[in-house]
Amino acid sequence: QNEIRRISINMNPISSGSVSGACLFQMGLTRVLACVCGPMECARRSDERSDRANLSVTVKSSPFSSTNRQTKSQSNKQLLEIANDIQNAFSAAILLHLYPRAAIYVNVHILADDGGILECAINATSLALINAGVSLKDLVCACSSGLLSDGTMTLVDVNKQEAFDSNVYKMSVATMPQRGSVILTKLSSRFSLKELERVLDSATTGCRAVCDIMAQIIREHHALLVAARMGNVNVSCNALTEAAGENGEHENEVDGMVLS
Repeated sequence: QNEIRRISINMNPISSGSVSGACLFQMGLTRVLACVCGPMECARRSDERSDRANLSVTVKSSPFSSTNRQTKSQSNKQLLEIANDIQNAFSAAILLHLYPRAAIYVNVHILADDGGILECAINATSLALINAGVSLKDLVCACSSGLLSDGTMTLVDVNKQEAFDSNVYKMSVATMPQRGSVILTKLSSRFSLKELERVLDSATTGCRAVCDIMAQIIREHHALLVAARMGNVNVSCNALTEAAGENGEHENEVDGMVLS
């Protein structure tokens, strides 16, 4: 089925002076909170790099995020793997040379897990970095795709039930759509060349659908900020934007807005 799960985005979930930017991203029942601190001075001089910023990613999972019971070592290994994938993806996307001797800290919190944690975390991190004013080469969007073992059907945005199905082979992809480049791929099993082309094409189609939604949210969020700065509106609470479907339809809910 070539449609993504319902997407809900909050571009300003927390207000704290210690956080430069944050984003609460939800795909289906999977919910991830990403917070960015920086660019800022490195905590240790040994972490400083004279030609680029130091990017550090930490991933944590809430105890109530999943119904599956894993050992602490298994959970830690999975979270470290996700953190490493996020760091590799954004090391290629962030213009790190613009921030020499600085540090950028990304903290990802998994609040609910219904499959697609990595994709949801990458999308949340991308929007949190934009909210923090960090320069990117392009918007980073991620989506997964699956292929039935008999090769009859491809799936887009695989959830946990589908991922645990032994008849579904999953592939996670992160792209920079405007540049047309793939910066991260992760396979759950081996694919033939023809199967790989089908799954990659399906995943990039999902990434473009996610990109359209994220780009629209960014435009609306910054338009609201510009209007508030110019004194045209007063906003007393966060703007919560929900988007869904492969056609990118979305709804905005803004409470407490008063036109001046």
